Amino acid sequence: MTETSFAQAVTACLLWGAADRSSAHEGRVRAVVEQVLGDNADPDRAQLQARLDQIHAVLPEDQAQIALVMGGATKIKGYVFESPKLPEIRGASALLDWVNEDAVPQLWAGRLGEELGQACVIYASGGGFLAFAPAALGEELAAAAERCYTTTTLTANSVFVTHTVHLLELRYGQLAIRDGAIAFWVEEFLQQWSQNELQKRLATYYYAQPADPVDAPEQRFFRRKTFGELVTLLATMTTRRREERSFGGDTRSIPHYPILPWAEKCDSSDLRPAVWSGMVVDEERKLSEPSARKRYVGQLLKRDAAHTRWYTDTFAWRAPDALAERSWEAQWRAFVQNPAHVSAQLAQHPQAQRATAASDVQEIAQASRPDGFIGVIYADGNNVGRLIATLTTPARYQAVSATLSAAAKTAVFHALGRHVVPIEIDDLRSATPGQKKWVYPFEILTIGGDDLFIIVPGSKALEIAEAISASFEQCIAERLRAIGDLNGPSAITDDLYSHRSKAASAHEPFEPLVGLSAGVIIAPETTPIFFLRDLVEELLKSAKKKAKQHTAHGFYGGAVDFMVLKSISMVTDNIQSFRRQALGMGGDRRLTARPYTWREFSALITTVRALQDEQVPRSQLYRLRRMLDEQPGETIVTSVMEYFYTCARNERMAGVLKTHVQERWCESLPPWRAVEAGAWETIWADMLEIYDMVKDQQ
Repeated sequence: MTETSFAQAVTACLLWGAADRSSAHEGRVRAVVEQVLGDNADPDRAQLQARLDQIHAVLPEDQAQIALVMGGATKIKGYVFESPKLPEIRGASALLDWVNEDAVPQLWAGRLGEELGQACVIYASGGGFLAFAPAALGEELAAAAERCYTTTTLTANSVFVTHTVHLLELRYGQLAIRDGAIAFWVEEFLQQWSQNELQKRLATYYYAQPADPVDAPEQRFFRRKTFGELVTLLATMTTRRREERSFGGDTRSIPHYPILPWAEKCDSSDLRPAVWSGMVVDEERKLSEPSARKRYVGQLLKRDAAHTRWYTDTFAWRAPDALAERSWEAQWRAFVQNPAHVSAQLAQHPQAQRATAASDVQEIAQASRPDGFIGVIYADGNNVGRLIATLTTPARYQAVSATLSAAAKTAVFHALGRHVVPIEIDDLRSATPGQKKWVYPFEILTIGGDDLFIIVPGSKALEIAEAISASFEQCIAERLRAIGDLNGPSAITDDLYSHRSKAASAHEPFEPLVGLSAGVIIAPETTPIFFLRDLVEELLKSAKKKAKQHTAHGFYGGAVDFMVLKSISMVTDNIQSFRRQALGMGGDRRLTARPYTWREFSALITTVRALQDEQVPRSQLYRLRRMLDEQPGETIVTSVMEYFYTCARNERMAGVLKTHVQERWCESLPPWRAVEAGAWETIWADMLEIYDMVKDQQ
């Protein structure tokens, strides 16, 4: 949406309920609104005061007010992953997406009219919502949005807040307006900045660019005083309302279903009393109504309406048609119809248009080699909050938000289109013995905003994650630069700062504006989804921590952390504790180099493929791995000697290791690489952990 479109919406909100609705008055207000939203200058006090006087000449101060409403679902993972079964997880995720992207915007359309309601919505995706509203209706619409989540999902928590702002604040952030005058602007800011004690406090709010910590205070001030400052304020208000139920409006109601002593528990949530029991497809279930809705929606998304009589014969609520029409499966079907989007193998596949989506993780795991493994990819954008906080206008906020969502979806679909083809499996639901069916072996649980959560075959997970990151970061860089005037990174101060490998990579050097970090976990298909969710979330946090360290050097790219879980008993506490004990994380002799930047990760996969192609004896690789484990203390001498001894015994293997490991990763004392003072790390354990999950490129 353009500034002109937003000007129409803002004008209508300002004049909502006004006594003078003449076309002449509306035209004057519209002209002022367009001038405010289109202003790209950094004004001094006199110029800003002139803009304020111009507004008040048309609109009295009490009428120059407009409400902003922000909110969305909270405790999302608790709602979505409450059940261990994939169909219910799928249905829960789809319900939240539909409420956020369809139902809540319809509240605006119903209250303000279709045209104005749509024009007022700035953003509705990825579990987040932001919209304009007439000042008199802000609290009403915020309360209605919270009720909408509850009536649709029954148990999901949500938070919506509203804040009334002056028209001028839509462009210049929070303003101190007293008796029609600007009480605080850049002149007062600079006076306070000159005082050392105040400067320390101001610097935390008017922060510098990560790669330029000494930029001028005027630049800090004007970078902060934008529409993005209002977004930051609203985000803080939503956090407070989430913690304090009575803050920011009526006391927030939290759904609760008490368990009575004689009630049977819902076997999906294990929290609520079951209100229905019977056969769901091929299993006996006891379900509460919220869990039943999740399962019902999950089946509809997989075009399994024929098996939903168990729900429709008992419960009154019905899923809207739009919910199934906009499912990820429907969007994927539209995507694969264009051969340019997918690999030649998929484009030419005879079942490309007829294959259905996988219904459970067992079907996904059949596409893995070795079979029986699934991969969970959880990714999220880096530094998005800081970028949003510097956006100058609502139109720019909408453009950036839409770009992030579109880039995430495009990246996932393109990666799946390049690395996944339909597979033939046994149709266990068919009454005919030996019946087969073709399915796409993946599950998209969510792609919203700048984050995504998908399940893929175990042996495809690493290359799919790599492809997603490459597509996302390059797509974002191109699209955001096309928007222009964004406060992105300056030139990278050290091009090789964050890249420990000299190997060629699919991630060629470029300057991303927003990086994508990811956690990837590969595990047996029998591993509970909620357990994998916790582990992959920990991996994502580790990767984002790595990426954050690079922003001071002007590198905004993402990072990845991964784990191949051969059995649940491998990790009994958390990944950090496991690595500290098994891999020496935190010590001076680290048996892992995780997490990796994406460029390093691509190089690691390239190294593994090179060793596979050269048919290096795996027994020799594992022998050196055991030597690393058995080496006492913090010394590396024994393993270095063993490495060179192995090379001396096998001349062909020595050449392969020299080319693909030593020269690319650790030239001085292979297999170790020096990091900070006195510390060493090696990729050897990482390389062998993913060895079986990396396949030759086709």
